[in-house]
Amino acid sequence: MQKILNIGVLAHVDAGKTTLTEQILYRSGIIEQAGSVDQGNTTTDSLEIERRRGITIKSAAVSFTLGDLKVNLIDTPGHADFISEVEHSLSVLDGVILVISAVEGVQAQTRVLMQTLKEQGIPTLLFMNKIDRMGANYNRVRTMLRNLLDEHICEMSRVDNEGSTSVHVDMADPHNSGWLEILALLNDELLQDYAHDVPVSSERLKEELRKQTRQGKAYPLFAGSAAKGVGMEPLLAALNDFFPVNDPSELNHEPLSGLVFKVIKQPSGERNVYFRLFAGKVQARDEISVTSQDGQTTMLKVKQLHALQHGKSAPAGHIDAGDIGILIGSELRVGDVIGAVSDKMKIVHFQKPPIQVHVSTKQPEDEHKLHNALSDLTVEDPFLQYVQDTNTKENIIHVFGKVQQEILVETLQRQYGIEAVFSAPRVICIEKPCGVGEAVEYIGECPFYATVGLRVEPGEPGSGLQYRLDVELGSLPLSFQKAIKDTVIEVLQEGLYAWSVTDIIVTLTHTGYASPVSTAKDFRSLTPLVLMEALNQAGTEVYEPMNDIQFILPESSLSKVLSRLAALEGTYQEPEFRNNAVHLHGTIPVRTSDELKSEVHSLTSGEGMLSVRPGGYVKVQTTIPENKRRQVNPLNRGEYMLHLNKIL
Repeated sequence: MQKILNIGVLAHVDAGKTTLTEQILYRSGIIEQAGSVDQGNTTTDSLEIERRRGITIKSAAVSFTLGDLKVNLIDTPGHADFISEVEHSLSVLDGVILVISAVEGVQAQTRVLMQTLKEQGIPTLLFMNKIDRMGANYNRVRTMLRNLLDEHICEMSRVDNEGSTSVHVDMADPHNSGWLEILALLNDELLQDYAHDVPVSSERLKEELRKQTRQGKAYPLFAGSAAKGVGMEPLLAALNDFFPVNDPSELNHEPLSGLVFKVIKQPSGERNVYFRLFAGKVQARDEISVTSQDGQTTMLKVKQLHALQHGKSAPAGHIDAGDIGILIGSELRVGDVIGAVSDKMKIVHFQKPPIQVHVSTKQPEDEHKLHNALSDLTVEDPFLQYVQDTNTKENIIHVFGKVQQEILVETLQRQYGIEAVFSAPRVICIEKPCGVGEAVEYIGECPFYATVGLRVEPGEPGSGLQYRLDVELGSLPLSFQKAIKDTVIEVLQEGLYAWSVTDIIVTLTHTGYASPVSTAKDFRSLTPLVLMEALNQAGTEVYEPMNDIQFILPESSLSKVLSRLAALEGTYQEPEFRNNAVHLHGTIPVRTSDELKSEVHSLTSGEGMLSVRPGGYVKVQTTIPENKRRQVNPLNRGEYMLHLNKIL
């Protein structure tokens, strides 16, 4: 039975990630010639927009074999706007090749990617690409890697004549390249031998590097040119050596455990659901359990199953543990767990993008088409969150940044023939309850044939909305129960300051109805009055989205950067001075992040590097920002009742 390995290729934009992917597929016999990003004929960049822009947006998977090893290669985005999709793709990988340009060296996004890989403990090989390009400097970039990414880097290559067409790359000697000093930092036995000048064989060093790489503690550095095919053989040989492979003969007998990481909607409307199987075996016609992100478990009948084989997707009778499979026509979503959660699985909880944009069409007759298109795209991409306002019918999307928005405009134009218009972006705050509040209204005392009582209280950070029952489940017909719960979810889209309320526990404390006159509409109409009164009693606080920042800058720029950071309401920790540079960690509000990004060059005389990633929320301390309310506030009872009676 073939052993299986799932890998990804990551890089800063333009470091040559897709070119390397093409070269790997060419070397393994999947394609007849390596495509070029410049010419727009690459295999994994299947979206036309990706081909034209030369950046990878959505992760796609392709399979090849190296000897008796099956390798599934998952192509992942490299742009900062898509860091969430990168993190999700990582959750199904056994190892990663991180590509760095020998000309530009470490860039801001390289640091964000490396930080993520280290946090998740994913075995990583470094590949210094473009070694043949004018301006390539192996020693300078190697020093950058050690200073800016990690000191535990072992050189696998010896490079001569870099920056020219006559560049030559050989295998490095472990002793001459100083592996012993690096590996001894993480191995006490080696450290003892090193300290007492005990000879250490090359084989022992190679074995130790394999072990530390698989643990995500050391990083082998290869060099070459993906475009010219230089340095490929050692890199490909290293996959089996340095990454932990999956043996289906051992894992097939374990309890079923898999994760959905990709959904692609075909032009026919059929959905292809990609999943990574960590343990157990999935067979056609099996009944399997699936748990969605909100914790709901259902049973799914496996109808059509495809496997990745030699660069294509083909019908399969089963998928082995460790492999990637495709469920054809399934309604599963990204993040759904197949079977049980295993300890091998890294569950990524989707962060809500912090920027809101309204989308409309230039042609009013395209509005329905736009709604369908955005609904389709949300199924494929959980990081693009779309809602249509039930009252105003406005289309609202949440995005991470400008590039994501630009690509959405192009996708709507090219894939769906829709000319979309976007409003100015708006930063989204959230509300959280800060106390406990209760309210109840009874039949006979309110204008509805319903009794509803609700209690609200703070939930744990990150817990979202938890809805609980303090009444007997049978005390109310299910349709009325559903009407209350659905209305609670809807009402909490706009709290006391009209921001979405989260990290809240809502408990149903009182119910009552009068048969046969009560209807679900009575409960839908009464619930907002009760819920907002309880929320008003509890009180809420507004939190705004933040970014975590890491700055590397020359010492001469430090005072200028600190004063600018303070002016933009950022915070920072004690600066660290190392390798002739200042390392600064801090946070900055999303609303002022773009200003800082645009000023990095001028603030640091072109020598600074800023990396930015989502950093959660903090309580607003100054003037509380209010959102524009889209529905009538039930706290204004008179206006709310007029609205219900269609007078307003």
